[in-house]
Amino acid sequence: MNLRRWISILLLFTMIAGCGNPWSSGDRVLVTKLPHGNGVSGPHRYEVVVFKYPTRPIENHSPTNYIKRLLGLPGELLAIFFGRLYRWTPPAGGKAPFNDDGVDAKLLWRKEYMHHNEQPFAYLDPDHAKRNDTERTAEWKKWFEQGNFEVLRKPPHVMLSMRRIVYDNDFQAKDMAHLLRWKPNAKSSAWKADGKTGFTHDGQADGQTDWLHYQHLVRPDGVLAGAADIKPKLITDSLAYNNFKYVELDRDDQGRFRRGAMIDRSGESFPHWVGDLLIECNVEVTQAKGEFWLELNKGVYRYQARWDLSSGQCALKSIDMAGKEKDLGSTATSVKGPGNYMLRLANIDARLTVWVDSGLPFGDGVDYPPPELRGPDDKDMKAVKDRRGPTVNDLKPASLGSKGASVKITHLRLWRDTYYSTWIPSQIPPVDPDYAQAPKSFTDPVDWDPIRQPNFSTWYVQPGHYMCLGDNSAASSDSRDWGVVPERLMLGRALVIYWPLDRIGRIR
Repeated sequence: MNLRRWISILLLFTMIAGCGNPWSSGDRVLVTKLPHGNGVSGPHRYEVVVFKYPTRPIENHSPTNYIKRLLGLPGELLAIFFGRLYRWTPPAGGKAPFNDDGVDAKLLWRKEYMHHNEQPFAYLDPDHAKRNDTERTAEWKKWFEQGNFEVLRKPPHVMLSMRRIVYDNDFQAKDMAHLLRWKPNAKSSAWKADGKTGFTHDGQADGQTDWLHYQHLVRPDGVLAGAADIKPKLITDSLAYNNFKYVELDRDDQGRFRRGAMIDRSGESFPHWVGDLLIECNVEVTQAKGEFWLELNKGVYRYQARWDLSSGQCALKSIDMAGKEKDLGSTATSVKGPGNYMLRLANIDARLTVWVDSGLPFGDGVDYPPPELRGPDDKDMKAVKDRRGPTVNDLKPASLGSKGASVKITHLRLWRDTYYSTWIPSQIPPVDPDYAQAPKSFTDPVDWDPIRQPNFSTWYVQPGHYMCLGDNSAASSDSRDWGVVPERLMLGRALVIYWPLDRIGRIR
């Protein structure tokens, strides 16, 4: 097949869509229309999609195209809780949870028809409309906490696409090089720095697991390197583009902020604790003996993957605050005897996922009940609330363990999951912040009570519409702000960035 025919086929099934009109205004993206316009299959969850902006599809005679990640499918009720997405889907053949009869179908994309934080099945209660917002919210929270939602679990390739770096030990900050982010648990530990950015363990066996712990050290603004008050803190979703400042500008006659008015969102009052993590490292095994462990901590549980280096068997465990272990699964892997292995462990979306090189020995992973939600064994909400939020374990969120294993560790990285906040950019101050009261600090457990009392946020996706959120910022202009995307405005799936040249690559 000659080049001309290849180009013709490409043009037949794709279109070129830019993130702005001028060539230099943003990434240029190649988009395929085939999956969305074939009349057989529609868009899929987690795809990065391009669509016309529902509020202003055409502006100044030019199309306004947005690119976001598709997360909500038609007819679903989504919940945002602790940065994670949950859903409730009506039973097949059942009625929609909200009654929007009489509304022009072309207007259902608007945010007011997402029924933000309203009680499902409200139309079955004739007195529901008479209740005030406080009563409705209490009713909705009770319904959510009964366990009617299920967590949306990302497949492994999406986890890798959406992860955000916490710390890459290959690129250490020079002004904090004297502060050890990876630190042995005892002075007698056999974990040793290799003089570069890796660590070694000689496999000295005493029957105990020798730990190398990560501590999240971030220099506060204005504090010089070497300051004694740099203490381990919780991992948060704070990033440079989330730390812009808002200044109060204008209010209307009723004291409400006008559109475009802003509040100060800088500092540590708004970041959110993120406990869904992924740890990865290259492990060079020098002898087929002992066990190598990866551990991630979140709240009241520790999660571990333990490799027997003589047999290759990997066992998954969860350990509660009392030290009680629970087996979550076991399987054979290729980590058997001397060699180099790239290992990963994630506790993202209430699922333990393990990678060995590019393989997935446990498939998509081993699910476990989200501790933050009520389970079948919980008689009331007290036990659930006691499980919510960080504990002192989260000051050592990730660890490497050697139980008689002779290993060399390189390319050690810690990642976090994308955190979805309940904050709505167009409603300032936030009408539904993740914490009713911001924690005083992320370093001292006595200040963490506000984190243990998170708020919920629910969003209904109208039939024939899709909920699309941005990956890159808690303040992204997305479906939380202006509404859902009608199917008729969906252009296609984003495939690759082809300009600028230094950003060429596949979009995942």
